[in-house]
Amino acid sequence: MRQPPEVAKIVIVLDDGPVLEVVGISAFDERIYRAVLASPGITVQELVKRSGESSGRIQSALSKLRAKGMVSRLWGRSPRWTATDPGTAIRSLVRGLQSELDRLTDTADTLEAVYRRLGQDPEEAGQFEVLAGSEELARWFVRLQLEAKDEVLTFDRPPYVLDYRNPLQGDRLRAGVRYRTIYAPEAFKHAGALDELDNVLKAGEEARVLPGLPFKMVLADRRRAIMPLHLDPPLTRSVLISGSTMVVALAELFERLWQEAVPMRPQPAPRDGAPEPADEAGPGEAQEGAELGPEDRRLLALLSAGLKDDAIARQLGVSPRSLRRRLRHLLDELNAETRFEAGAQAVRRGLV
Repeated sequence: MRQPPEVAKIVIVLDDGPVLEVVGISAFDERIYRAVLASPGITVQELVKRSGESSGRIQSALSKLRAKGMVSRLWGRSPRWTATDPGTAIRSLVRGLQSELDRLTDTADTLEAVYRRLGQDPEEAGQFEVLAGSEELARWFVRLQLEAKDEVLTFDRPPYVLDYRNPLQGDRLRAGVRYRTIYAPEAFKHAGALDELDNVLKAGEEARVLPGLPFKMVLADRRRAIMPLHLDPPLTRSVLISGSTMVVALAELFERLWQEAVPMRPQPAPRDGAPEPADEAGPGEAQEGAELGPEDRRLLALLSAGLKDDAIARQLGVSPRSLRRRLRHLLDELNAETRFEAGAQAVRRGLV
């Protein structure tokens, strides 16, 4: 027999899938409810035939639906089941659910207040998160710089995750973020490193060099820091430290090493054929106040920073033999017997 259009529409609506789980009605119980709604006065035996499920499971579903006010039982020789008004029943369940949610929200507020009173605010108690893999480390390195509002402090030394250059730094410097970096001498072993340093110095970075830099680190706004768990390449495991006394300790360590490190300043390129002022002065005059040329200043800075002869020669683009001759000349100009004395004289006179 063909169904009227209204009945067909009802059947379509009743087949739109389970939606009542949010108010505590399982998908199976909802299926039984929809069958009762579509056939008022249906018996358990009829439901068994239509669903193919056992009578015990159907009886259990009907009992749960009845407890939630979704169906009612009609007594007679053969008990029958009918649905209650769906709008009234479901809205009643929603109001009960909303009441439970309100209670849950109040409980969350209470527990959060206790949590904060005990000093367990993540921003205060500190968090440690292990970053697995160089890609995750690189992502956090970028994120820390983008989130920094005031300052980025860095211990820079090999090995590097991707590239020793930092393409974000120029934009962040222009945005008003201060960059201070302590370099290990090993950071200048690759060709072009000194030129790259000059570029970032001219862009606004403050840089110093210190031999024996203990580890790599980036610290943003004295709030978050990243450091590798080891220095063996590749850098596979690092740790992100947030809001803890460890961050305070790292910032303090940075400041102490900053005081010990040798300042690096942007160096103007020497003019071809131009004599260096130091060449025209005698040893006594140089010791008291003569100026050194840019190449000699650069040589002194690298020497004071602890770079070896081969690394210095590579950066200056000269042979080790030419470097030794220039170094001997500098020692004479500064009236120094050793490299250490030359470095001390250079620092005292403000040449580096």
